[in-house]
Amino acid sequence: MVKVEDPSILEESAKDEYKDPLPQKIGPDGRTIYLSRNNYGPTLKTTGIITITDFDLFVNGDRPNNGCIQAEIYRAPEVNLDAWFTYSADIWSLGVMLWDLLEGKKLFKDVDPLHDQEYNEPNHLAYITSLLGPPPEDILARGRRAGLFYTADGTLRIEARVPATFKFENLIRNIHGDDKRMFIEFVSKMIKWRPEERSTAKELLEDPWLYADFDDD
Repeated sequence: MVKVEDPSILEESAKDEYKDPLPQKIGPDGRTIYLSRNNYGPTLKTTGIITITDFDLFVNGDRPNNGCIQAEIYRAPEVNLDAWFTYSADIWSLGVMLWDLLEGKKLFKDVDPLHDQEYNEPNHLAYITSLLGPPPEDILARGRRAGLFYTADGTLRIEARVPATFKFENLIRNIHGDDKRMFIEFVSKMIKWRPEERSTAKELLEDPWLYADFDDD
C-alpha cells in the first residue's frame, strides 16, 4: 500500500478516465475488465523510498500461531490476549483500516502511539469491549494473557475512560442512510471477537455494499 501524495491526483485521474477511457473487455462471465491506470504523471513532491519489511515475521496462517504481530491499532484482539491467530487476524486489520480510509481518522486513534506517545494495550481492549461487548468465554479461556485484562466473567480489570457513544453507528460522519447501514454491516463481518466468525476475503468480495449504488447526499 502506497500513500497518495496529493488527493487532487485522484480527481484528475477520474476526469482523464471520463474524457479518454482506457481499454475494456467483457469477460466470459459478463463482467467488465478494466485496464489499470498506472501513469499519473510526474510526482508533485518527494514521497520517500518504499520499503517492504518484516519478512522475518512471516508465518503460515493455515495453522494456529502465537506471538506479537501487526501494528498496534490494527492488532486483532486474539493477538493481544495471546489466544492464537490465523489468517483471520488480517481480516480484523482490514476492517479497521477500511474504517480509517472512509472516515479519514483512525477508529482506535485514542490508543495510537502517534497520538498518545505510547501504546496503551489495556485501553485498546477497553475500546474494543465498548464496541463489541465483553469477549466470549471461549476467547478468554484460550487467551494466555487474558487474565491480565479481564476477570473470568469478561469484566475489564481497569477503569478505562471510553465514551459511552463509542459505537459504530455514532462514529461514522461521511456517509448516511443505506450507505452507512450497509457499510457497518460490511465491517461488522470483519471486526468480531471470534476469529472463526469473521468473513473470509472471498466472502467479503461478495458483500452487497461493494456493489451498491448510492445517491450523493
